[in-house]
Amino acid sequence: MSSELFVPLGRVSRRVKNLMRFGLACGVVYIVLIACKPFPLNTMYYGFMVEVAERTMLPACLVLFCMGAARFDSFERVRRNPVDEFRLNTRWLVFSTFVTALPVSVLFVVASVLRESVSTPQEWTLCAIMLLQLLMMNASVTLFVWLLMNLGIAWGQILPPAIAIPIIADFCLKLMPGDLTRYVFYFWYPIGDSLTLVFIQQVVPFIGYCLLMGIANIAVFNCRDRLRMS
Repeated sequence: MSSELFVPLGRVSRRVKNLMRFGLACGVVYIVLIACKPFPLNTMYYGFMVEVAERTMLPACLVLFCMGAARFDSFERVRRNPVDEFRLNTRWLVFSTFVTALPVSVLFVVASVLRESVSTPQEWTLCAIMLLQLLMMNASVTLFVWLLMNLGIAWGQILPPAIAIPIIADFCLKLMPGDLTRYVFYFWYPIGDSLTLVFIQQVVPFIGYCLLMGIANIAVFNCRDRLRMS
């Protein structure tokens, strides 16, 4: 089944692939320019998670997931076990989450090491926290998008609002009093440089969220009439 993981992505038209490459190149250049700015690691971390992550990282993850998600046609669903589609998409979701978060974290670590901004255990801990929060951001939103896709909504109708809503919400919530942004972007909002605090307040609730979304996706996938939806 691992050899089939990239088959849906291979079916994407050349024009769409070129657009994806162009968007990826622009995103990489943008992130490199940010990573090279001479700011302390704490400032870089906070600024990236608050201002940049949902505008660059999250859209890249969602686009990659939607483009590469398996969608069996009627013939495949009769010939094969329909659960294979669910398993493929589960693996693709994990792949999309990591492949968009890990390189950015490595880039920030390398840039910080070159600037000699990472020199204490606390700063290395902050790099680990950043990776955890990026993974949680990608996975939490992608799981919800996958649920909508399992409900039968075309990903072309889901993707634009899924990308736009976090960006618009971030802009609007910053203008309001209080700490609404902290709760809306609960899993990836920076709350400090303590790994224990992040684990208790973000990672543990995230695990519960993943379990609930996993159950919901399984239930919806098993209940839908797959042949009639083809």
